[in-house]
Amino acid sequence: MLDEILDDEKFSLLMKMHVYECIDYLLQNSRPFSVMANSDLVKFEPELPKSISSTFTSPVILFTLDGYTFSSAKLMQDSLSFEAGFGSDDFASLVSFPLGAVVQILVENSPILINFSIHKEKEAKSKTQKSMSIFMSNPKNKDFFNK
Repeated sequence: MLDEILDDEKFSLLMKMHVYECIDYLLQNSRPFSVMANSDLVKFEPELPKSISSTFTSPVILFTLDGYTFSSAKLMQDSLSFEAGFGSDDFASLVSFPLGAVVQILVENSPILINFSIHKEKEAKSKTQKSMSIFMSNPKNKDFFNK
């Protein structure tokens, strides 16, 4: 039963909304925080050098948003992005990940939100599927394939 809830699309959306609201609250109130995210879903632009990326061996990565990193944060409907420096040379990269990838939000090293839902990337519909959906949405066309 628990697995069904954690894997449920509506529950996942609910958790994503909580993540959004929590991060929005922290950003609006200038409260530094940390985010633990699923490392498979984190993107770096530009990509980090192997000497740095090879140190990320855990299934999650902890990012602390404070100072410049905090001020560069951009919360969008489905994702969070921010600029950060990595390694001893502060290699600059834009970090981004979907809100569903957030596992925990922490303030002063204490969790204030834990997301247990299982995040799934939405698959984009192919052009053929979109075209077919548009075609079939017209009531006059619904019987076309039933003949």
